[in-house]
Amino acid sequence: MGLLCAKLRDCCCYQAISCCRNSTPTLEEFQVLILGPSGSGKTELGHRLSRVPRAPDDQVATNGVRCYQMLSSAAEPPAQLRLTEVGGNVEMQRLWKHYYASAHALIYCFDLGADPAEIEGTFSLLTDCLMDNALLAGKPVLLVASRHRAGVQLYDVEYAFGLEELAKSCGCPLLICHMDEAEDLQRGMRWLCHQLLARKSQLDQRIRYDVNMQVWQRRKRSLLSSGKLAQVHRHRFRRQARKILPVIRGFGGKKVRPSTAPPNIFYVNSQPEETNKL
Repeated sequence: MGLLCAKLRDCCCYQAISCCRNSTPTLEEFQVLILGPSGSGKTELGHRLSRVPRAPDDQVATNGVRCYQMLSSAAEPPAQLRLTEVGGNVEMQRLWKHYYASAHALIYCFDLGADPAEIEGTFSLLTDCLMDNALLAGKPVLLVASRHRAGVQLYDVEYAFGLEELAKSCGCPLLICHMDEAEDLQRGMRWLCHQLLARKSQLDQRIRYDVNMQVWQRRKRSLLSSGKLAQVHRHRFRRQARKILPVIRGFGGKKVRPSTAPPNIFYVNSQPEETNKL
């Protein structure tokens, strides 16, 4: 029996099983936000990353929020990305700011086959998101292009819209890739997972702070709107009304003697002394 156990220990299968039992890799979880204008390919990207086939009749633009999950086994340790897609119409763009605080990273989709004016508006919207809101500053940003345009490459887009300068100004690591090219999309997702794992402790601490601040701001607004915050301060700092200055200085025509004054006022008469001296 001992010889059999010794042979099992030398077996590669036994070693693999023992290693798996002793060193179970931890699964790191991250919240990733998918944004972009309407029709930029956000829903298609979410289905491709989650490897869930998209229904043939599901071709309507998202007018709400969709959630996906992606497991990246290529990263070390493995990372699970919880993808949140928010609609890109004008009404939904006003709600984007409410999702910035809880996101570890941003995936921004744009249509490379659109008109130049539309592409310019797309990157103007991205600039507003990164520059006007401090909740996204310093977080990794992956730009994903959908469709192709003849004669236009991704590096042309990068230099035409100054994406490198934008990344430096807001402190966000930035990479651009293409959705329709499988290898390029995998390269972009590997880069994103690497950035998330390298900055995990900083991002987690940052998210906790930002989320707590948002909760406090909402609580403060609700208290102010209901009048409870002013009432709390009034009861907490209430003191007995004491009119000190009017009593001492005699404001309002009233001359009140202080309680510490002697009962009678004595005047010193110096005339006898002066008479004796004369």
